[in-house]
Amino acid sequence: MTNLLQSHKGVNGVFAENDEMALGAVKALGTKAGKAVPVVGFDGTPDGLKAVEAGTLYASVAQQPRELGRIAVENAVRAARGKKVREMVKVPVKIVTSKNVQDFS
Repeated sequence: MTNLLQSHKGVNGVFAENDEMALGAVKALGTKAGKAVPVVGFDGTPDGLKAVEAGTLYASVAQQPRELGRIAVENAVRAARGKKVREMVKVPVKIVTSKNVQDFS
């Protein structure tokens, strides 16, 4: 990320595939993170949520593990009973920002 940012000074936002990568971007951006360059992570990890609360990470996308587990068990039971299970199951995600981070901590 550091090399990318040094090569491309005009970066005005970062979306990372997980919070760890987002936190790496925050480190590479230094004082620009959360102010001049919003950084968004994915997973809603404890470290990611702390960074959202601190304002260095603009947001994180929380995957709702309880909901994932609930749906997985429901589908396992359906399959065990010989019922059809959808090929693709979408589980809604939630965007965590400074306004709602306390709901996820």
